[in-house]
Amino acid sequence: MKDTKLPFKEYTVMSNNLIQNLNCSDVYRTYTLLLTADKDSLETNTTLKQLAGFVGEELDNYKKSKSTLSFNDKLRATGEVIIRDIDSKQKDRHWTMYKFNQVEPGNYRRIGREFYDTYNTLDLKLRGFILKLFSVTEPHSYVIKLSSIRKLKELIHMGHSTISRYIEQLKDLDLLDEIGDCLILKVKGLIIDQPKDKQVKKLIAMFDHMIDFNEGNNKPYIHAFMKSIQAGTVGRKRPVKEDIPYEIIL
Repeated sequence: MKDTKLPFKEYTVMSNNLIQNLNCSDVYRTYTLLLTADKDSLETNTTLKQLAGFVGEELDNYKKSKSTLSFNDKLRATGEVIIRDIDSKQKDRHWTMYKFNQVEPGNYRRIGREFYDTYNTLDLKLRGFILKLFSVTEPHSYVIKLSSIRKLKELIHMGHSTISRYIEQLKDLDLLDEIGDCLILKVKGLIIDQPKDKQVKKLIAMFDHMIDFNEGNNKPYIHAFMKSIQAGTVGRKRPVKEDIPYEIIL
């Protein structure tokens, strides 16, 4: 199925509430559905059959079973999307309109079409897990501070053993690094917003701590990597402070 038949955007924004409260597979399905939503109204009438084709799975995975709700029912339960039926005037055709809520400042993640294009052959649950990790990164960075795996488990509603297994898989794929007490995502298509000056200073201080830690432990490769991340993530401080309007671009 060719995605050119639907209005796929270059990126979309996704509420952290959606990411953290849906299971891994449904997180990725919802991200893909959001890519087809109108950027202004956040509405889409993409059918479940079309969505299943874009995700690369069977339509049966979206239906209700003895042990799980349907995909649409799970979306409704988040309170983040309104789903209504459209009368097609034909018995053999069923259409549904999805309307997503506008995201709240500071409580969303921006995810590019590049993520869809690059990783659509990965295991579906692993794709969703990447987005779950992204939802708990430090502001304006790809860094996840792990004071304990238990805290991460509570944030993304997953078990300890499952989190550990997926983290190891991402490390093996070179999509995740563990440095000190932090995880660093190395995934294409995850877009971070530019921080303001005070936040830049805080990020630089955090990276300096991580760099010193690894330099002190005689790990020159990781030290160089963190220097690169520090420069690329937070950018350079502007010579003249200027007011930047806050805007969420869908």
